[in-house]
Amino acid sequence: MPILFAIVGATGIGKSRLSLDLARHYNAEIIGVDSRQIYRGFAIGTAQPSLADMEQVKHHMVDFLDPAKTFSAGEFCRSVRELLEANPGKNYIAVGGTGLYLQSLMLGLPKIPQIEPGVRAGLEEKSASDGLDSLFKMAQDVDPEAMEGVEPENAQRIIRILEVWQATGRKLSDWQKEREGGIGQIPVFWLQRSRENLYNRINGRVDKMMADGWLGEVHNLAKNVPLDAPAWQSLGYRELLHACTPEQVAHVVEEVKRKTRNYAKRQITWLRWQIPSVAVDLETLANPYEFIVGQI
Repeated sequence: MPILFAIVGATGIGKSRLSLDLARHYNAEIIGVDSRQIYRGFAIGTAQPSLADMEQVKHHMVDFLDPAKTFSAGEFCRSVRELLEANPGKNYIAVGGTGLYLQSLMLGLPKIPQIEPGVRAGLEEKSASDGLDSLFKMAQDVDPEAMEGVEPENAQRIIRILEVWQATGRKLSDWQKEREGGIGQIPVFWLQRSRENLYNRINGRVDKMMADGWLGEVHNLAKNVPLDAPAWQSLGYRELLHACTPEQVAHVVEEVKRKTRNYAKRQITWLRWQIPSVAVDLETLANPYEFIVGQI
């Protein structure tokens, strides 16, 4: 199978370095499985692989999409299948934290009937008038299972859950049990750390993002990317853009840390129940790299 295995885990857990080592070992390329790293130019704040990393190992599904475009799990699956079909002799490793993308790729897409555009348009109008938070709470009430791991800023996912409910009378989580077109199960390795260690890593990574020029990236993007573009939903971007004083920037940074920790907690919960995997404890294993190689 062209995809040898997948490396998953919460944001900040340490997927990138380990996956680079494994990709070199297997002469493989990396398929990014991250719904925020797809956007072109939104590099620092989404922790895209560095240019040096992408020179060492070729990456796909990273830094390629126009920030003004939306991108669904279905489009991710189609793009990956096209990549695999065009390169049957290559090895790939899937790496990322967007479990829904990986689940859809392996199991296939739900057989949801086509929905009238007016349903989504009505929800978008409600989001604009009442705020996305109201739709977030509504979606949690309607379909808590589908909302597991969905961050409050993810307008595309929240609206999708609600439009399916309104148009079909069934929950998206129920539709997801009826799938087709998947590539089949692949080995999945779930990276884990103690919660305290993970949270410290997240805090440190956000500080490093700021040191690496995230604030400048935000203001440069604002010169060319419309502020209603979906890419601006990535955590921290809009908030930093509207921070006018050093005190406000510092407050945003602390909020980004807090929200990222909460997001990591939701990722962990989702990965625990939604994808069969082999746990890889990065703190107790003497050599996680050798452990994974020994499992393949």
